[in-house]
Amino acid sequence: MRDFHPDEGEDHAQAAQPRIRLSDVRHVYGDVTAVGPLSLDVPDGEFLVLVGASGCGKSTLLRLIAGFETPTHGEVRVAGAPPVPGSTAGVVFQQPRLLPWRTVGGNVDLALDYAGVPRAQRPQSREELLTRVGLDRLADRRIWQISGGQQQRVAIARALAVPTSLLLLDEPFAALDALTRERLQDDLRAGTGTSGDDAARTTVFVTHSADEAVYLGTRIVVLGRQPGRIVLDLPVDLPRSGVDADDLRGAARFAALRAQVGHAVKEAAAT
Repeated sequence: MRDFHPDEGEDHAQAAQPRIRLSDVRHVYGDVTAVGPLSLDVPDGEFLVLVGASGCGKSTLLRLIAGFETPTHGEVRVAGAPPVPGSTAGVVFQQPRLLPWRTVGGNVDLALDYAGVPRAQRPQSREELLTRVGLDRLADRRIWQISGGQQQRVAIARALAVPTSLLLLDEPFAALDALTRERLQDDLRAGTGTSGDDAARTTVFVTHSADEAVYLGTRIVVLGRQPGRIVLDLPVDLPRSGVDADDLRGAARFAALRAQVGHAVKEAAAT
């Protein structure tokens, strides 16, 4: 069995300037502090995974980065400015949230329209996006005619249609079967991090799974339970291209990283 060593990976944190900056962020709902205080820099092109037990503030942190909420204290900056909902980032939720009265292609067209893509260019852009997520022959299908995994692929295509340098995903594969989940993980990993058309796109991904975090991320941040604070900030020194997915998951280095993240999550949840 081939193993993978730290010197085979890439140090993304040293290669780029921060795309996201969280400065002493704290967010409060009523009398409950959900997140913070917390400070974090995320460089351009990094695939950051936020992992932790339920209620640790992962989704809250993602909404703050997206601009859907404003922190009670501290600052959130994306490319040096406060985030603007709908234009700062492409966002994929746990549920696809597609428009059921539109076709697969129609849902992507709506995103292209919102992104300001000229009408004459939309058919080609739609075709390219659907091809990238493996749905090139399903553009005319209604949403209720495709599977849950295919619906989530549409949601990802729709997020990629917005020409932003930031992609935010909130447990997008949690409700899917294991096989579909692995396929979508492979798709997402292949197009982010260090290779593909979205190599420069910064990604923040929320999950409960240590295995998913290690497989997808170039960096993992584990949050402690409420209020969410950083208990582990871990670079992932695994190759992102030129390696079979099964070989990667079976490597000793992968297992060591997964165990380290899993231990941190359990320890944080118990304290």
